[in-house]
Amino acid sequence: MGAGLLAVSIWVRGDPGLWEYVQALDIKHYYAACYVCMAAGILLLLFGFIGCLGAATESPCMILSYVAVTVLCLVLEIAACVLVWRVAGGDQLQWVLSKEIKLHVENRIHSDFSRRFLDLIQLKLECCGAETYVDYRNLGQDIPLSCNSDRTNNVHIRSCGEMLRRMLEIRGAYIGGISVSLMMLQAMALLFNGCLYSTLKSEDDMQTLVYRK
Repeated sequence: MGAGLLAVSIWVRGDPGLWEYVQALDIKHYYAACYVCMAAGILLLLFGFIGCLGAATESPCMILSYVAVTVLCLVLEIAACVLVWRVAGGDQLQWVLSKEIKLHVENRIHSDFSRRFLDLIQLKLECCGAETYVDYRNLGQDIPLSCNSDRTNNVHIRSCGEMLRRMLEIRGAYIGGISVSLMMLQAMALLFNGCLYSTLKSEDDMQTLVYRK
């Protein structure tokens, strides 16, 4: 699971399409979540071995170290879930994205960056406008060619706010879903390792008492 979390985080972080959108929209917390999950995945891979070794050798010190790192990973995974789900899904997320995309629609005539961004997102996500393709006409602009479908040459009906929301929700679900699954497993691991540590500590205390006698 740690390797899976690390792999998915690298995949989302390395997605060139998402990088383009992050440059133009305020969704940088998705990248922050990727870095947090990478750190958690690496820690789990490294200290998972230490936890197994501690249990095999019945070393209270190793087990305690594993428990401490597991708690740290739980905190990191909770932080990752908060980052990817910070903006509520559904209509509210779509409203936030549409509002930011609409700023680029308004600046498209005067800004090369906004024009390139809109052409990119409309071609890749097969969408048109921030809330609807009528956004361009409402601003007295012609509908750009990037709004046309390659297959039918018709204007895309879906808005870019909606299509981007769907893409982000899917990637957020990957990161958040693995993080939640890991948290459940780690909670069980903490319980078992806590019991093992308590047992080993009790045995050590008993041996110390017998030795003193």
